[in-house]
Amino acid sequence: MKIPKSYRYYKLEDLANILHISDQTYIDMLEPLLPAEPSDFLKELIRRNLPLPMPNEKAKSELLIMPILVEMWVKNQEFKPFSGFSLNIDPQKGLKGVCDFLVSTNPYGNRIQAPVVSIFEAKNDNLEDWYGQCGAEMYAARIFNEREGNNITIIHGAVTNGFTWQFLKLEKQILYIDSQRYGIANLPQLLGAIQKVYDFYKSK
Repeated sequence: MKIPKSYRYYKLEDLANILHISDQTYIDMLEPLLPAEPSDFLKELIRRNLPLPMPNEKAKSELLIMPILVEMWVKNQEFKPFSGFSLNIDPQKGLKGVCDFLVSTNPYGNRIQAPVVSIFEAKNDNLEDWYGQCGAEMYAARIFNEREGNNITIIHGAVTNGFTWQFLKLEKQILYIDSQRYGIANLPQLLGAIQKVYDFYKSK
C-alpha cells in the first residue's frame, strides 16, 4: 500500500485504506441555520477584492478566505484562525504538512490549543477532488486534541475555492460530506453556516 507523502496527496480511497475512514453524503448537514449579516466592512472589502486577479490559491486566500475568517473571529473571539500552520502528527502515515487554515478554540497567543475546523483551499473548482486532503487534516486535528487531552472528538472541515464552500464533519470513523454548498454570492448564508459550526463547539 502506497502511503501519501503528506496531506495534499490524500484521496478518499487513502482515508479508507490507511485510516479506515468511510465517507458518506449528509443531506443539508448544517440546516436549519440562521443567516448572519456581514459587517459593512466585509461587504465593502469583498466588493473591492472581487475584480482583482486571482490566478492562484495565495491570492484567493488573502483576498477572499482570510477576510471571512477574520470577520468570524471578530464575532467569536474564542475561535482564532491560523494560516499556514504545520501539523505534523504521524509522518509514517503521511499525516504531515502545512494546513491552509486551522481554526482553534481557546487559543493561547500564537499557539494552537484545540483545532476544531480544518479549511482546505481547493486547487481547482472541483471541490470533490480535495475531500481526501481535508479529511486527512481533520483526522490529524483529532489526534492532536487527543494528545493534548482535549475532549473534542468531532472535527469539522471545509473545502473552498474562495468563492464556494462545502463543509465536512469527521465523527468516529465516518467523514460526512454536506450536500449543500455555500458561497460568497450569499454572504449571510455562508457566515451563518460557519457560525453553525462554531456554535456546535460552544455548546460542548
